[in-house]
This record gives sequence, C-alpha cells and structure tokens, in this order.
Amino acid sequence: MSQENVEIVRSIYAGWSTNDAATAGFIDPLIEIHPDPRSDWPGIEATYQGHEGLARYFRSIYDAFSEYRAEVDDILDAGDRVVTLAIERARGKQSGIPIIRHTAHVWTVRDGRAVRLEINWDRDAALKAVGLEE
Repeated sequence: MSQENVEIVRSIYAGWSTNDAATAGFIDPLIEIHPDPRSDWPGIEATYQGHEGLARYFRSIYDAFSEYRAEVDDILDAGDRVVTLAIERARGKQSGIPIIRHTAHVWTVRDGRAVRLEINWDRDAALKAVGLEE
C-alpha cells in the first residue's frame, strides 16, 4: 500500500504542474492543509480544510508572489505517510525579492486519497517526525 500512496502523491504533483482538474480525485474532500507555522506570507491561515481550503491556500501563495513553483526533489515512502522533498521558488509580488526554500511536504493518504498535508520548512525535522533520517 505504501508504494501506491507514493504514486498517488506523485500524481497530485503531476496534475498540479499541468493544472489537471482530475488531480482532485486524489484529494479527499475534507483534506486538512497545515502550512509551516513560521510562514510569514500575508494572509496565510494556520489551517485550511477541504478542496475550497486548498484553493484558498494556493490563492494566498499567488497573492503574495508574482512567481511560484514547487519542484519535487524526491518522494519518500514513510509507512502510512509520504514525504515530498521539494524546492519552492518564488518572487515577492511587492518586493521582487527571489525566495528559494527547501521544504518537506508530509502527506497522509487513506483509501487512495490525500487526507492531510503538512508543509515544513525544516526538512530534517519533518524526516525525523516520520521516522526517516536524511
């Protein structure tokens, strides 16, 4: 089942990169999204829920940045969770300052759908939390 979860997460990122609406089929309607609590983006909320919450989360990103993309470095099987190591690249909408952040996205997948996404700016802490050490 773990490899199947990895493939589900891989499909989510592939769909997001092409704006494929079918990606929503891999995301539970009640998904919880937890941005890193250290996030200082304007308008960022502590938690988002559901497809509408996920859309609001992305809107908050695109409201803060004129450019944004997450590049997947690796996708790791962590038992009941999947960890995506990513590089997030952005440019501040008002400042024009480029930002490069190495992040870990910790996904929980149940019954073929992502039910939780935790975004962590500290890769080592995220890996440790799921029992993986890099």
